[in-house]
Amino acid sequence: MSVGKRIRALRAKSGISNQEELAYLVGTARQTVSSWERDIFLPDGANLIKLSKVLNTSIAYIMGETLDPGTAERNGEKSLEGERMTAASPVYTLKAGGPSALFLSVERSEGGKTVRYDLPPELSARMLPFIEELWERIEREMESK
Repeated sequence: MSVGKRIRALRAKSGISNQEELAYLVGTARQTVSSWERDIFLPDGANLIKLSKVLNTSIAYIMGETLDPGTAERNGEKSLEGERMTAASPVYTLKAGGPSALFLSVERSEGGKTVRYDLPPELSARMLPFIEELWERIEREMESK
């Protein structure tokens, strides 16, 4: 079975109904997922890692190096701390820019529905300290591992 067919089959098995939803969960464009599924291009290393987490399988299985579609964790790859990411899991995206034109855009996608807020500069400026605090907490957590 080709890489594209494996990705398509895993997407269906995971309950991810369309390429757009998988693209959002992986953080790429729908056209990219389409290219993978049609075997036009192969996913790069970063996208393979994301695909294995979202589709709850190993990179080796996606690439056709094994016939066992077992989870990434069972195959010695890093997992999401034992939690399986599904189409129903909320996905958050935060984009911030500045300093000359401060902006903040926040998205939450869950079950195929996406809500996005583009905050005006004055509200973005008020939210920035919270984002900095969150970043520092993430850094501390990552450094302690």
